[in-house]
Amino acid sequence: MRALRQKKRACHSPVGAWVLVLLLSLVFGHWSFSAETAPPRFVVDDEAFEDTVIASAQKLMKQGKLVRADVLQKQLSRIFSPVKFAPPSSQKLAPPELYDRVRESTLAIGTVYECTNCSDWHFNSAAGFVLTEDGVVSTAYHVANGKDEEANPKTGSFLVAANSTGKVFPVKEILAADVESDTCLLRIEATGFKPLALRTGARTGERVFCLSHPDGNHFLFSEGMVARVHLMHDVLGADGADDKPERASRPILCLNITADFAPGSSGGPVVDEAGNVVALVQSIANFVDDDGKGASPLVVGPVRYCVSAEEIVRLTQPHDPPAKKRRTKKK
Repeated sequence: MRALRQKKRACHSPVGAWVLVLLLSLVFGHWSFSAETAPPRFVVDDEAFEDTVIASAQKLMKQGKLVRADVLQKQLSRIFSPVKFAPPSSQKLAPPELYDRVRESTLAIGTVYECTNCSDWHFNSAAGFVLTEDGVVSTAYHVANGKDEEANPKTGSFLVAANSTGKVFPVKEILAADVESDTCLLRIEATGFKPLALRTGARTGERVFCLSHPDGNHFLFSEGMVARVHLMHDVLGADGADDKPERASRPILCLNITADFAPGSSGGPVVDEAGNVVALVQSIANFVDDDGKGASPLVVGPVRYCVSAEEIVRLTQPHDPPAKKRRTKKK
């Protein structure tokens, strides 16, 4: 009781009161300052985003500024293009700041087309990310090579990119691509971007984050770690690769990660805590164990596959095209 009374008297002394006022002003002043300077939340409205992208793309199409996807796909045979990358960062960011930073450079990439079934226009989106200030973008080969079976053959489909505000950028050219590693570099008609840096050498156990658009849920951020660094021996970007895999001419360096993604995430960036890209999203697989005796099959997974930053870098360096395989007759 004595101590409590002594503290009470001290609080009512002129010096003590001044100290208390100063402390309270510092505490609440700091809180007020932090609240006022905190960046605004980014709130996603998927319907509004898609409507904006489609309306902007239609306007660009009428102005003759879009390139048909089938025209661009003829450029997928280009095997390399020199690109000067941004230097990797060593400054780690808290997840909210990391999300804002990566979102600045992440795009929704896909085709816009008029549907023959419903006559509406659709945006079939996947993901990609900016590598240079003047519009070089990385995505997956199978994103650029996608086919829209429902597209009106008269108008076709158009490959576009959109940032998080819904601003649409025409894809003007495919710079380089590799079907084996499922990698592709595009050029969009834009400048002034803040690029993401690439970092090679990611190790198992590193903390990573993924920003992508799974099933049309745009700009979804997930966290995990590198679960494994491994080599793949099948062609990753070919149509029907899951059903009839084709052997690649070389091993492809890949990462398995535990950060969530799903169909629609292809081409999205997988980054470290400093926002450096260590891989891009490639595919997801579930493994089914069916004993054939009528019992419910055991589903194991999902296992998430990503293509390493090393494979993206390879697109910027001279190299030989994949060797054509010779078929031998069975004796």
